[in-house]
Amino acid sequence: MTALAAARELRSFLRRHGSRTPGSALAAAESLRSIVPSDCLALSVWDGGLGRHRTLASSYPATLTGYLDDGMHTDPLFEAVRAGGGPVRVRDLPVRQRVGRIFELVIVPSGFRDGVTQCLFAADGRYVGMLNASSLDTRHPDDDTVTLLALLAADLGAALDPVPPPPPPAARLGDGVTEGLLVEPDGRVRPLSPRTRPTLVARGSPLAAELDRVRGPVRRLVVDGDVAFEVDLYRSGSGVVVLHREVQAPAGLTPRELQVLAGVAAGLSNGEIGADLGIGARTVATHVEHVLAKTGCRNRAAAAATAAGWGLTGPAAGSARRATRRVGR
Repeated sequence: MTALAAARELRSFLRRHGSRTPGSALAAAESLRSIVPSDCLALSVWDGGLGRHRTLASSYPATLTGYLDDGMHTDPLFEAVRAGGGPVRVRDLPVRQRVGRIFELVIVPSGFRDGVTQCLFAADGRYVGMLNASSLDTRHPDDDTVTLLALLAADLGAALDPVPPPPPPAARLGDGVTEGLLVEPDGRVRPLSPRTRPTLVARGSPLAAELDRVRGPVRRLVVDGDVAFEVDLYRSGSGVVVLHREVQAPAGLTPRELQVLAGVAAGLSNGEIGADLGIGARTVATHVEHVLAKTGCRNRAAAAATAAGWGLTGPAAGSARRATRRVGR
């Protein structure tokens, strides 16, 4: 098996099993030996509570493995390697830096002619562990090995990370209350569950205008028909995923009062809100009074701020009409 094929197989293994258990750590270390030609190799995880490394798998002598665990992190050279982030070979170090306890206790007494250290990090940048490999042969590790280690670094870091990754948002589709759909780049809507609400993202809906702006996760409160929905939007490689679940309107508001509050938050007058909802301005005024009483807000501005805190959105049509009128003035 070529080193590249071994790297691909190891990456697939890490994504399935990780490397924190002894069995999987040994398997990962064995695969790494096919990728990193070396005489000794160790895979270690950082124990933040104890402030030391804990080697998961090692072919170094016990005394050297003990130093990797208890002392290597105190060497200034290690701090420099960790700050660099990428794999560092002995040959890549300036001659003036080839000093210190790592050289005195590990490299020189063992006769190692070269080697590589790859510090490993979690997705959020936390240091989680390291890979060390040492060779008696000056030909190794070569440039291809360094490239493969750099490619594997993120997967090795994720495998060593003691913090489990959060489940993907779409995993909630199996909870019995969350429904979802995918809005593809060309605007087509693909249902992801049986009882999804495409009307939430239909043209002219409150959410339709937001789809192009979605980058990170966004949560909104929306009324569709006579039902309030909590909606999460996030971008994936295939478009924008829209997850929604039915909720009770906050503060004891009715769905209609929530729609009126959305209009208030959009800066619409009672007449404009009524035109959007198909009701009279007087009826809207009554709803606004109820909204203020139920939310404890003193005025429309305070109610609008409350709506913003809830992520309440809509109505899109009235907002667009009001903006058009302003431009025409």
